[in-house]
Amino acid sequence: MWNAKLYDKFSRERIQPSIDLANRIDKVCERILDVGCGSGMSTLALRNRFPEAEIVGVDLSASMLENAKKILPDVKWIQRDCSKSLEDLGQFDLVFSNAFLQWLSDQENFIKNIRKCIKENGILALQIPNFETMMIADIIKNVAKEFDTNGDIFSTMHDNCYNHSLTTYYNMMSKYYSNVEVWQTNYIHQMDSSDAVVEFVKSTALIPYLERLSESHEKDFLAQLKRRTAEYYKPCENGKVLFPFERIFVHGLNSTNGNLV
Repeated sequence: MWNAKLYDKFSRERIQPSIDLANRIDKVCERILDVGCGSGMSTLALRNRFPEAEIVGVDLSASMLENAKKILPDVKWIQRDCSKSLEDLGQFDLVFSNAFLQWLSDQENFIKNIRKCIKENGILALQIPNFETMMIADIIKNVAKEFDTNGDIFSTMHDNCYNHSLTTYYNMMSKYYSNVEVWQTNYIHQMDSSDAVVEFVKSTALIPYLERLSESHEKDFLAQLKRRTAEYYKPCENGKVLFPFERIFVHGLNSTNGNLV
């Protein structure tokens, strides 16, 4: 279950990729769709970048949207499954999605189909956390295996986060969009402790694990995870713990020109 309060605990770290992606958009956008808008942080970056635009934010989580409404009451908020067609919402100059695509198993299908929501010469802009390449992802998987020795708890879990290489995302986008740009940034977050690293992922990557645990088992699981995390994420001389977080960015133009499918 998504927890907007916990998610926003690290709002400064989470909003910067949205700001960086929005700032790369160099055209006037009068109508914008924020797909998987969450608690509204990505939408706030869009509002600051495009103060006069009509913005529609879509997300499946009611609690996230309630928080978003408090931040930006002038935005139209819609609760629905963003993996399904959004064509009925009309067309937009910019379809923007920050940290949503990684939850989809068939990402190319989304990239292809969302074109129906983008005007001619409109833009699709995406940011994808490259979570599976990070050490914390390996730590979580290893602790889950150690904790669930009989395979009774996590054995039926499917991958909940799907990451691809920079080249794969470029190839996906280039099939359907022109003027494609890709880049990646490794954000180095300064955390107060290694426990804060666990708190950071508790509101995202850890959700499927915690949902399968009783209250007492969750406490034991998190304690074990924090011990293992502390073994890798060591404090600096000033006590801060550096938490590298790699993110992939991609955007392209919806144009009938060029060799597109």
